[in-house]
Amino acid sequence: MYLKQGHRLHNDKYQLLNVLGEGGFSLTYRGAWKTEVQGKLGKVPAFVPVCIKEYFFKDHCLRNSHTFFVETNSETGKEIFDKNKEKVIKEARILAEIHHPNVVNVLEVFKQNNTVYIVMEFISGHSMKQAIEQNGVFTEEKLKKIIYKIGQALDYIHEKNILHLDIKPGNILMDKNDNPKLIDFGISKKYDLSNDHETSTTLLAASKGYASIEQYDNEGIQVFSPRPDIYSLGATMYYLITGQVPTESIFRSTKGLRNPRDLNPNISENFENVILKSMALNASDRYASVMEMLLDLGYDPAVDKIDPASMALPEYPEMTSKMSDEPYDVDKEDNTEVHSDPVIVKKRRKEYVWIYMLIPLLISGLLAFVFFHDFGKTPPDQIPVEVVQTVNQQDSVIDSTMDTLSSIETLPIIADKPIVSVNPVENPTPNPEDIRLENYQKKLSEAKNAYNQKDYRLSLELISQAESYMETVETKEYRSLNEQEIEKIEIENLKKNYEKLMDFGNFAVVKRLSDDRIGAIDEKGIERIPCKYISTMASGNYRLFQRDDNLYDKYDQSGNLIEEPVTNGSE
Repeated sequence: MYLKQGHRLHNDKYQLLNVLGEGGFSLTYRGAWKTEVQGKLGKVPAFVPVCIKEYFFKDHCLRNSHTFFVETNSETGKEIFDKNKEKVIKEARILAEIHHPNVVNVLEVFKQNNTVYIVMEFISGHSMKQAIEQNGVFTEEKLKKIIYKIGQALDYIHEKNILHLDIKPGNILMDKNDNPKLIDFGISKKYDLSNDHETSTTLLAASKGYASIEQYDNEGIQVFSPRPDIYSLGATMYYLITGQVPTESIFRSTKGLRNPRDLNPNISENFENVILKSMALNASDRYASVMEMLLDLGYDPAVDKIDPASMALPEYPEMTSKMSDEPYDVDKEDNTEVHSDPVIVKKRRKEYVWIYMLIPLLISGLLAFVFFHDFGKTPPDQIPVEVVQTVNQQDSVIDSTMDTLSSIETLPIIADKPIVSVNPVENPTPNPEDIRLENYQKKLSEAKNAYNQKDYRLSLELISQAESYMETVETKEYRSLNEQEIEKIEIENLKKNYEKLMDFGNFAVVKRLSDDRIGAIDEKGIERIPCKYISTMASGNYRLFQRDDNLYDKYDQSGNLIEEPVTNGSE
């Protein structure tokens, strides 16, 4: 599934060093960016640590071990994978607008291996989830300082009409200086408030325990509101202060949510109140903004405010000591190696001598290539484009995409401008496969909404309609959830026909309300001892049930008839 250590991407620009992690939609690698620093007298090679995220749908994708291409394992998987690949590029453009000390910086997005890669700054540290697992829960005061920084970053994002939609402990990294960074904008959304609607669409996804109830319904986040992110931030605080993942929002109406102080009595009442208000099931009961939440938490703008323009330099003090090893010429399978020119300071007249000597060789090579490069093979389709790379003081580059290893199409990231489709379609006729996928997503969304409204039979019917377009893991899960809820309702309806008198083994001795007859039912409301008796009494580990002829039938705790009839209520 993973690309191997040492694998190179983007014409030798990046080399993969190791795997950092995986999610449902992506694989994340630690890599090195091969670049150079240019001065007036020469240039010096530089290798910048980066984080590279590869779009890889774990449930639907596999990797070709020869070409390294990402391939799908079914027609359904191909439809979903292809539909969302371009969306990943759009979301990377969204990230180009965000520059904050507590948000990870995105450097580039490109296509290669039939998928999409996003290159980000590498943060040397650990996630807050790992911090809990290794050191236990945070103290209230320490957690406040972290939330003040992440909260300001989130408020900054919201000012740009962007929702993160996946805030959780695993998506907050702590660098070596204990400075938190918000990462993973894979399911974020950009909104255009002029029409009060989202302008970017992405996967309908929710992290269990941290997602608000409206995130389980795609229509619930079509209009911009910071409240879904506020719920997730509150749920993150809940975990970091208690060590327990909160109850999933869609189940809280039945399973409830334990108060944080029940799990950690060292929490102040105010801190608990902020968490619970942030996590209110009804969105209108939550804070209207992150800043309002921070102020209730004790945030002091005079002391705690962060200036988004004050971008600190990345912490890579060890880089200069490790520059001597040059690991980038190892991969013999790569035919697109690019080598940095050595720094040579000589008199300009000697440089011209070498150029004159090389000119005949270059002309000969060019003529040979023109006349013989097609000999014995069919040339691949190529799209000639101009590749432009710019390095500025923040080590950012113009985003580009690689359609194949042999053709590169640049994708510039343009901030604060409308997003334009990467490959505009000339023919406006709808694709039948796109229509089928949209119908599936619509029915699935309606089914989820019906489930949240506890209309389980309608939800089950809509799931069946969604499955008529395509059957997925998600439809199977929601079918199972609906069937379980319907079964619970049917059991409760059955039990309403009886009045419980006492327990008897795994059964309940009951009186049937319609005729006052006595028997026993199991946990599903099914009669295991028929309700045909007029009374009952204990007899050791057994029970005697009185018949109309005043004799008794004797039953054990498994509902088996042991003896009949028994006279005068005794053995």
